[in-house]
Amino acid sequence: MSDELKIIKRADSPTWWIRGTIFGQKVYESTRIPHRDLKRYPSEVVEYRDNIRSAIKESHIKGQAYNATFEEAARNYLKAGGSPRFLSKLIAKIGHEKLRTFSQSFLDDIAHEMYGHCTNETINRQFWTPFVAVWTHNTKGQNPLCPLVNWKRPKQKKSKSKARRSVDYKDAIQFINALSYPAAKVMFFLFWSGCRPMEAFDLETSCLLPEHEWIALDETKTDMPRGIPMHRALIPLLSFLKEQDGHVFLNMEGRRYPKGQKYNANGRLLENSGGQLATPIDTARKKTGLNIVPYLGRHTVSTNLIWPCGVHGTIKDEILGQAPESEMSKFYIHLPRKPLIDAINKLPYPDGLREDLIDPYKIRTEHQKVYDQKSLKPLVSMA
Repeated sequence: MSDELKIIKRADSPTWWIRGTIFGQKVYESTRIPHRDLKRYPSEVVEYRDNIRSAIKESHIKGQAYNATFEEAARNYLKAGGSPRFLSKLIAKIGHEKLRTFSQSFLDDIAHEMYGHCTNETINRQFWTPFVAVWTHNTKGQNPLCPLVNWKRPKQKKSKSKARRSVDYKDAIQFINALSYPAAKVMFFLFWSGCRPMEAFDLETSCLLPEHEWIALDETKTDMPRGIPMHRALIPLLSFLKEQDGHVFLNMEGRRYPKGQKYNANGRLLENSGGQLATPIDTARKKTGLNIVPYLGRHTVSTNLIWPCGVHGTIKDEILGQAPESEMSKFYIHLPRKPLIDAINKLPYPDGLREDLIDPYKIRTEHQKVYDQKSLKPLVSMA
């Protein structure tokens, strides 16, 4: 047979190389086995070459799909314009595995190994969604790599607290005014930024750029860094809070809010229900008669940006961190974007909101004056 694979050395490489053509397929790759200036190649290099030859022969006889790996399928998907979101971790984990060996139990085990500490919602988003997208893409065309399979994803629990409804801003202001100060700061931020509650609880002072009306989040729920425009009403409060070091929002005890997550002995996430503001929220509900929860701030911002503010859907999605991932955008999260700043400022100014949120510097000055007056001691006569 004229087709053959040869073992060679390259002057610019310390390893043995395989070069040639077999069954019409060209091969030119490193074995990654160092030659150490030996004249004769060792048996493991011969075995490497024979394995390549056998794989190509099998593919030639049984079809390309027989030896196709997940990495090859992922490459096909990305070349066709597929989203790279969460795909790199998946390729690193199962990229070398042959597609024909995949089974439901195998993938369930891999998903648990990678994201067993996460909720089913996260497992679906970060494992199953990219995997199914790659698999489905490679079932199409004249020479598909994958057969059609109805992969089963883990079930997701519907959360009543995240009902997609908007809150009237007058009601939001009334509710925030009825909260304790620490909780009021968080809720004010949520209703005028559109951030997720966990993003607020994790927010650190180093992320705040009030002088530029901007927030730079290095980490988010979606693992995608993003920049967030700062509403003009939030600037005094966030400038005030930036003076402290560490997390922006602290509870009544001056500590960061807990994550509200419960794990079993094996580290698997059992509950991700939040509840960090449960007590002050319940108290404010009784005072106002309004049924408001933290996540409604995000839906309220989303709804109002579209109507009545008239913000374009693409800008709205960028503000909320729902826009498609861009490889370049993550490098520029610290650069303020005027279109986003202009858009967030179309939300109504919180007229009637408590003064300790609107002007915290004034409140601090007044408190300091009272403290100074109380601390004055009468002079003792020396006579």
